[in-house]
Amino acid sequence: MLRVMVQAIKLAVVLVLAAIIVLAAQRTLVARLEASTVPAGQPVPFEVQPEESIDSIAARLHEAGLVRSPTYFKLRVRLSNADTRIRAGRFVLYTGMSVNQIIDTLTSAPGVQTVRVRFLEGWRAEQYAEELVRAGILTDPQQFLQVLDAARWQPRFPFLADLLPNQTVEGFLFPDTYEFRVDATPEEIVETLLENFDRRVPAEMRARADQRGRPFYQVLIIASIVEREAAVPEERPVIASVFYNRLRENMPLQADPTVQYALGSAGNWWPSLDSVTDLAAVNSPYNTYRNAGLPPGPICNPGLAAIEAALSPADTDYLYFVTRGDGSGAHVFARTYEEHVRNIREQHGG
Repeated sequence: MLRVMVQAIKLAVVLVLAAIIVLAAQRTLVARLEASTVPAGQPVPFEVQPEESIDSIAARLHEAGLVRSPTYFKLRVRLSNADTRIRAGRFVLYTGMSVNQIIDTLTSAPGVQTVRVRFLEGWRAEQYAEELVRAGILTDPQQFLQVLDAARWQPRFPFLADLLPNQTVEGFLFPDTYEFRVDATPEEIVETLLENFDRRVPAEMRARADQRGRPFYQVLIIASIVEREAAVPEERPVIASVFYNRLRENMPLQADPTVQYALGSAGNWWPSLDSVTDLAAVNSPYNTYRNAGLPPGPICNPGLAAIEAALSPADTDYLYFVTRGDGSGAHVFARTYEEHVRNIREQHGG
């Protein structure tokens, strides 16, 4: 009798262990099947066509790296009775979503889906366009870039009156975090950006440009250069003062970011100038080593702090600055060329 009980206990232990192993293996398998095949958190635009089959949807999700197994996706769809609830429309899915999260998204109304997009201070319009593509709202950067002409927006926004019709609204695309509908048009996006600019830089703030004796558009151009030059926030008003002082003395601005703007291209919109032996040789109206005065337009979209610095620069007599050699991004300022040369030698040698 005792022997039978011992054997029964052993059998029970074996069965429990077997059950634990099966459950662990099942969880591991499910976790593997739930995982996507690419790094998490990247938006992926995905459109479900009217009357599209589950087989087709599963295959395309697999091709996009959103599901590891089309078969597992189809199984989960049918087990949750979602095969008749998946909606046609345009969605934004994200790598790393579970199969259940993907099913929940595809069975919700696509018309109310929004995407959060962050445009950083100092970005140029092309970077905005690329971010909108990355977010899955647009499919081609040119969709955004083609609707930036000033003439299109001047009737709607009087603060653009100083722009020539052939210019763009670069500089007025206020950098901020936005919520856009996934089906937003390029025109709706630009309108939202310009409306935000009008709120964040209101008319009474823009009117302060009169104190500088310049149209606000020129102040905005200076703000855009300050945005690209200043790595230390406290230096923005001082850097702005240098540019105003140089303009007053009829000196070229000689601002490196204006050359970067001229040389920038897809994949590297702000290239290093270390290999450029003669900055003045870069043939562009934006090159302030080659051309006197201000460039024809902003070189980026500045944030509020840079605009404030351009409206209220520090009271200095500096005409030069050079980055410190400690990697901090801070600058050393100078009143004379001789002092400037000495600063260059002290900070960078040579």
